[in-house]
Amino acid sequence: MDSHIRKAYANVYDTMKWLLPDEIEEAVFTRTSLLDRIMGNPQAHWAHSRTKLYTRHISQGCTLCGQGRWSCLFINGTCNARCFYCPTAQDDPGQPMTNTIVFDHPDNYADYVSRYHIKGVGFSGGEPLLTFDRLLAYLKALKKRVDHPVYTWLYTNGILVNREKLAALCDGGLDEIRFDLSANGYRLETLEQALHVIPRVTVEIPAIPEDISTVKQLMIDLERLGVNHLNLHQIRCTPHNVNHLIDRGYTFVRGPGVTVLESELTALALIQYALERDISLPINYCSFAFRHQFQGMGARKRCAKEIRAGHEDITPTGYIRRLTVIGAENHIADVCKTLADRGVDASLYSISAKKDAISFSAELWHLIDFSKVRLKVGYSQAVLREGVSYRHPFKKVALDRGKSLVIEKQMVHSTDWLDSEAVQGFGSLLDIRGKLQTDSTQDPRLRGPCKNILPFETITPGLARYY
Repeated sequence: MDSHIRKAYANVYDTMKWLLPDEIEEAVFTRTSLLDRIMGNPQAHWAHSRTKLYTRHISQGCTLCGQGRWSCLFINGTCNARCFYCPTAQDDPGQPMTNTIVFDHPDNYADYVSRYHIKGVGFSGGEPLLTFDRLLAYLKALKKRVDHPVYTWLYTNGILVNREKLAALCDGGLDEIRFDLSANGYRLETLEQALHVIPRVTVEIPAIPEDISTVKQLMIDLERLGVNHLNLHQIRCTPHNVNHLIDRGYTFVRGPGVTVLESELTALALIQYALERDISLPINYCSFAFRHQFQGMGARKRCAKEIRAGHEDITPTGYIRRLTVIGAENHIADVCKTLADRGVDASLYSISAKKDAISFSAELWHLIDFSKVRLKVGYSQAVLREGVSYRHPFKKVALDRGKSLVIEKQMVHSTDWLDSEAVQGFGSLLDIRGKLQTDSTQDPRLRGPCKNILPFETITPGLARYY
């Protein structure tokens, strides 16, 4: 992991203030102490495998995000603010895009949302209000063409908000507006205008350590105004913003993504402050542990359903799992006979052309005699693309208005052949129906090759480790 990070931040890695081994214990103690005080309040709750901490309740949009039932449409890639924490350059005027797919016509995007039965859409950028007519056209297309309810929300820095735009968004059916007040000096004027027009108003800001006193007062003001939610998210580091974060003296934490230690501790301190003072404003902490694991899961699952084979499974994290046993032809024949004698649906397993291997759904696990065969576990991810790369198996998906997309099945991990102990360890993850039992992930047999497959099988609970 560290070699990957070194490569990504090659020019500045040695100047970054990394969390050192002898500092980890103190950081963990500080976080644990904050969490203990927070969770001692009955208004504090965990959601999504204890990766999302919130008080009282969270918005419908955040719930749909955690369920993987939403789509984020980047209306443009330009912005009129220059926030030090922004992870990208925001200098690409580009066409509306989601999951790398360009939707250059509102009806095409609405048909995509309808086809995949997406329940929530967040409009983001850049700053969406820079292309207001475009934003409004996509919003109206969703409300007009999609035949199921779609909860919609807008991310904005608020700089271009006015009563006319708010009224048009309301008439177009916008359900929620989210202000990043930190991008506009924590000014409240445009937010106050929205409170009288848009059904739900949220403030969504990064937890900036230097602004903790400002945000404490802000929470009191937001409660007084009747704002519906406050979302605090953790600052993450990218090659684009790294120099700005270095200049502020932040401590960087390694992981699947580089994050800022002080940002997480600030978010928790703010939640503790609100609870201790009985501030009724609902607050949620959108941690990187949540975003990294949950925000791609929904898109993977949607596409996986369309391209997986009948003998493959979709894991809780949205990957396509293939289980394969190999052995002498007579041993494979014995496995096939057992399955046939039990009347198993033939679509749940597949025999190789050489008849020396069989791939099977996990729900058949209890019918397989592993004593004379070896097991391999492989994982693929379903990826939506504009066109065919011809490097992976694919399936074309037709939308209305003549637009078509492609789902590719890309291999992302394949284990070595597992020994008997590892096979037993993997089997401990599954119940009789082949479903994952997340409380089995600490099985001591789950080491070596099995340990490496856990990220494809299950969400890692709790906030990210410090290391």
